[in-house]
Amino acid sequence: MTTETITADVSAEYGTMSDEAVARLRSRLGKVMPIEKPYIRYINEDSITHFARAVGDQNPLYVDPEYAKQGPHGELIAPPGIFYGVAWGSWDLRRGQGLPGVHGLHSGDHWQFFRPVREGDVLHATKELVKCDFKEGRMASRMLVQADEIRFYNQRDELVAIQLMPIFRMERGESKSTGKNAELEIAKYTPAQISELDQALDNERPRGGETRYWEDVTIGDAIDPVVKGPLTVPDMVAWLQGIGSPHVRAGKYWLDYRRQSPKVAVTDPKSGIPQAIERVHWDDFMAAEIGMPAPYDYGSQRGGYATYWASLYPGDEGWVADLDFQYRGMVFLGDVYHIKGEIIDKWRGAKTGTGYVKGKFTSVNQRGLDVMPGTVIFALPSKETGAISFPVNVEEDGRA
Repeated sequence: MTTETITADVSAEYGTMSDEAVARLRSRLGKVMPIEKPYIRYINEDSITHFARAVGDQNPLYVDPEYAKQGPHGELIAPPGIFYGVAWGSWDLRRGQGLPGVHGLHSGDHWQFFRPVREGDVLHATKELVKCDFKEGRMASRMLVQADEIRFYNQRDELVAIQLMPIFRMERGESKSTGKNAELEIAKYTPAQISELDQALDNERPRGGETRYWEDVTIGDAIDPVVKGPLTVPDMVAWLQGIGSPHVRAGKYWLDYRRQSPKVAVTDPKSGIPQAIERVHWDDFMAAEIGMPAPYDYGSQRGGYATYWASLYPGDEGWVADLDFQYRGMVFLGDVYHIKGEIIDKWRGAKTGTGYVKGKFTSVNQRGLDVMPGTVIFALPSKETGAISFPVNVEEDGRA
């Protein structure tokens, strides 16, 4: 494993996956790069609150300093999804990503969370390309799967989390020509349906100070559901306010970015104004350009909602240790989905004796499509062995 700085890609093969371009990308396998321009670096009440608002999280463990002081951590800690603001929302995560102009779809995340991120911590991260392989795809005849492993550290260089982030790459002409989503109808709701969704949202609450002991969990137990949606443009705005944006920039920052990467902007045919390619998430024209019937959510946004759902279950003394999920299909404007799960396994760690429980979950939308299936592993306190100790590492701990 080596560490290096990679300069920006400049290629005449813009928007194509030529053998030469793929070979250049594969040459970066195993090379570790620092993320130098994060959106979130300093963990404080403001950055924690901004992320919590982005996912609709009112857990007092994260947003109420006085409550947090009385809890097991003695101070505010950050929600597990805050790492999206360190890497995904940075201005240089995509540096060295290769294949300029080739469309990318964030296809899922596998998170490992090792220790709390506390108020006053300062985070930094690195990324490493760990996978770059072709596969057959439904949206395009030629699809490349590449994956980055992103490691997050605090100011003491303690490893606090790891994210494995796979991305599907396909040429824009290919992805548009299939048109598999073209006939989908945009969702519409009655006042009664909106009222029902509001009630479901109102029922969401964290476990809080009611300790969930490992011994009290039984295989088959339900993990309480949450509802996300109907998706709106303000939901996208809230997400970017919390974790930042890789492409949305203002004023001279936007001018400098366009000069550095001329193809990062797409000119609006009505106004003639160059705008960020990220418009696919709120603009009908740009969505249609890649064969979509409507704007759609950010993959990271869906993942952030998964971290919110998972964090409600273990209580203040428990811990979300591992979260692994895939993004299936698109969540379009107007779509709604319910995240819910059940416990499927429990065990103690071979090294530490920590009590773990594993759940599986679905995220079924109004069309019956599971848009985010996955698994989650919680570390829970024990009546026999007491509080969990950090760092928590499920893979290294093994199984007793």
